[in-house]
Amino acid sequence: MAQLTANELVYLKIYFTNLIALIGKRLHARQEIIATAIVYFKRFYINNTFYDIDPYLMTTTCVYLACKVEECPHNIKQVWNESKLIRFPYDVPDIAECESYLLEEMKFYLVVYHPYQVLIDIHEQANMPKASLQAAWSIINDSFKTDMVFVYPPHVIAIAALFLSRVVDQGNQSDVEAQQWYADLNVDVTDVLQVVDELLAIYEVWTGYVDEKMPDMVSRYIADIAASC
Repeated sequence: MAQLTANELVYLKIYFTNLIALIGKRLHARQEIIATAIVYFKRFYINNTFYDIDPYLMTTTCVYLACKVEECPHNIKQVWNESKLIRFPYDVPDIAECESYLLEEMKFYLVVYHPYQVLIDIHEQANMPKASLQAAWSIINDSFKTDMVFVYPPHVIAIAALFLSRVVDQGNQSDVEAQQWYADLNVDVTDVLQVVDELLAIYEVWTGYVDEKMPDMVSRYIADIAASC
């Protein structure tokens, strides 16, 4: 097994999530598309390693596929061109070939349910302040740096993000109103609090993240995997 610490493994998740978001933003992709690409990336590496397929190639491929699935397709050459800033030594045919591997690994199951629409619906129903919506949206973005998308349903993650957003935006809703609102949602508070704890944990680890160190860490990780094969 690769000899990375628990924190370093989290750093890898943060790093590649950030790279996917960077490519997506350069393509002016919606946040939902970026989130779909991140989920595809994570799905592939559940049963594969960075040694099997270069994660930089998979990063670009996931963005390319997510854009198509979310009905916002981009020419493969455009996606390739925007990927040159992420240590990308590959060409267009490599992306096309990698897409086939990705589709096969996911067994062509491309549906992804996100917390964003749930967040919008709850926000509208509860008539919450815009600042709370914006803070919760950012927290949901951060949730994709974890694996909680495979553990908890979207509505639980959305509610946990709103819960944390109240910490950021205290004072716009009384405690009595908040307690009644959470009671009306009829959700398992235990799950919500578990998601909150996981988010707080990654924020704590995140403080030690240094982007400049990541390329070397990725190379070391792949080398360690190769040595253990």
